[in-house]
Amino acid sequence: MRKSNSICLLLIETSTEVCSVALGIDGIIVSQREIKEHKAHARVIPGFIQEVLNEASVEIKNCSAVVVSEGPGSYTGLRVGVSVAKGICYGANIPLIAVGSLELIARLSLENCSTPEAPYRIVPMIDARRMEVYTAIFDENYKQLTKTEAHILTGDSFAEILSAGKVVFTGDGADKFKSVIDHPNAIFVDGYASARGMILPAMDKYKRSEFADVAYFEPFYLKDFIAGVSKRSLL
Repeated sequence: MRKSNSICLLLIETSTEVCSVALGIDGIIVSQREIKEHKAHARVIPGFIQEVLNEASVEIKNCSAVVVSEGPGSYTGLRVGVSVAKGICYGANIPLIAVGSLELIARLSLENCSTPEAPYRIVPMIDARRMEVYTAIFDENYKQLTKTEAHILTGDSFAEILSAGKVVFTGDGADKFKSVIDHPNAIFVDGYASARGMILPAMDKYKRSEFADVAYFEPFYLKDFIAGVSKRSLL
């Protein structure tokens, strides 16, 4: 149960096909639900939210803030997550915190493997179809060193940082890069976007009162949404 002076954060992550909801109290994840299912976000989020709140005996009005992944990632997933988060913030009159999808993946990258000797780099990748990924380069302290970009993977990708030292590649787009490169400094770690990766940066933002504007906040899509064209005749 939450203490009256603790920081309670509801975390919502929907940037990929994984839909993830968690509750963190004072920087510790106390409850979590997640599922990987195509376009399941809108259907499962309300139930997940209620379940994590009930499990921790917390009412939504007593949460300190709602935390949402801001992208890049799935256009539809991000819209669903942000819409739900903003609706809760409006209804419960609590602030909104946004955390970058690539940062949260980077923070989870070394959860289940040994840490390379510093300095090293972390390159989280979100699958953007074909040989393209959304990515950026982070240092071992999770500081973002390059701008977020849509990158088409080739055998020469990231050659400069690979020549300088160990590089951890992770996220649901990393397997595509593994198929085109063989380098002794490349470390591939299974990883994906999960709400629990938002807890530490969200705590830092909460303590600095670094809140998003609920009325005007929009996800960082990186690329414009392109609707598919139906092959069925309209006539």
